[in-house]
Amino acid sequence: MVIGVYFSMRLLLNLRRHRPVRRLRLGFASGWEVRRLLSTRTVLGKAAKVRPSTANRPANTVRPEEVGFYIGRDIRSRRKLYMSLEDVMIVVAAPRQGKDLHFVTPLTIDAPGPCIVTSTRRDTFLNTAMVRAQYGEVHVFDPSDLTGWPNRLRWSFLGGCEDPNVCAVRSGTLVAASGLQMGMEGANALAGVTTIIRCLLHAGAIGGLTIRDVMGWVYEASGDEPVGILRWGEREGRAAPGYSSQLEFNARNERLWSGVMQVMSCFSNERVLSDLSPPPGTGFNFQEFLKGRNTLYIVGRQQKEHGGIAPIVTTMIEQFFRSARGSAMKQPTGRLDPPLTFELNHVTNICPLDSLPTYMGESGGYGITVHGYLASLADARAKWGSDGAARLWDNATVRVISGGTGTAKDLAELSDLMGRHNGKRALEPEELRTMPFGRAAVIAGTARSVEIRLTPWWKRVDRDDIARGRQALEAMIREHATSHPAATAADTTPSDEEEPWPAL
Repeated sequence: MVIGVYFSMRLLLNLRRHRPVRRLRLGFASGWEVRRLLSTRTVLGKAAKVRPSTANRPANTVRPEEVGFYIGRDIRSRRKLYMSLEDVMIVVAAPRQGKDLHFVTPLTIDAPGPCIVTSTRRDTFLNTAMVRAQYGEVHVFDPSDLTGWPNRLRWSFLGGCEDPNVCAVRSGTLVAASGLQMGMEGANALAGVTTIIRCLLHAGAIGGLTIRDVMGWVYEASGDEPVGILRWGEREGRAAPGYSSQLEFNARNERLWSGVMQVMSCFSNERVLSDLSPPPGTGFNFQEFLKGRNTLYIVGRQQKEHGGIAPIVTTMIEQFFRSARGSAMKQPTGRLDPPLTFELNHVTNICPLDSLPTYMGESGGYGITVHGYLASLADARAKWGSDGAARLWDNATVRVISGGTGTAKDLAELSDLMGRHNGKRALEPEELRTMPFGRAAVIAGTARSVEIRLTPWWKRVDRDDIARGRQALEAMIREHATSHPAATAADTTPSDEEEPWPAL
């Protein structure tokens, strides 16, 4: 009797604490709504617009993966959800909630054209590099040598800096991404630092030098040689007028040179200088990259102290965005075909791009798909401020929220965004926070909210290919670590970003 009473009480307490089943709750998108706005049929209906090259093909030969991305399955209607190539997406997921295995890995593999992936970890690279290598070239920018991949990105940092506009964008992005603070002098000091860097980059470009040579000027804190190059360039009509005078004036201020050294400390790694100073004619050709189903992985450590590569990565992504948009404008349709995909994982850590909210709003019209991944909305506010984070969120046409994330205030706002029915929220804040692993809430376009079941990469049809590729890469990394004893133990330690995956 005692045992029976004990287990009866436990059952009663568990039943009292059991959440009500919300499968039949109202307020979510109906199956008709999902079919009309997020289905395979809807994505295929936009095929001729988002990929003009499919317009002359029979409709039954165009697959949804060529013109869209699969993101999950509605738990109520059981319909598959797709988003179009012109949709941009923001995913908010706490650490170890499956951003990589549910989104970054599958979407990287499925990208129908060139794909650029950023991350502070190597999980996506391990899962996708071998698969993507079957479709096109794979390049890796990996100054920490976490991957051991032989085809390293060699990109000239001074490439294009003969153009004063390119110099202005590149120097401004470097300074903004470095987080430089100049105390009481504020904007005037930041402008002086930006001017010095802009003039140095321009002098190096017109002088036929590399970023390694520019760093020599920075370490010497001397503007004599670049001033001489700029004056010669002005006489020859190759340099922007007035740059030599601007550099000469600002170079007299020692405090500004200290700021320049602080910003340019991201180039202190010898591997970085080697990768960004290729011999003439051997550097990365972005226009050729856009023509095929090629992949560029940018992998770097999260380093808050000076010397981290986030400013370099941010400048690189800014340049690629602008180049891709310029290429799209030259096309008769105004779009890239095949489309370019950006998978910006850990975006606030490795690629804190100031203009990302703007790009989220306009990139879809150029055949450029952007998927950004955040650990929380607080990360976005810390980087872009309240208004910038709001613009980032508003400009995303697809917003995905997983469990385990957000403060009470953020969860309440997200819950309100999910919608109400008869005054009751579709999902309460607590239900959003405690959403089980493998589930997510989706807010897309004008559709009501949808609760979806996610598909990890190990449940995909091509899971065996992914697993074999991952095992081959892990073996290559172990061999590389053995032959390069300078690599630290941390470089060869697997990431804890993913949940353990079962043997296949």
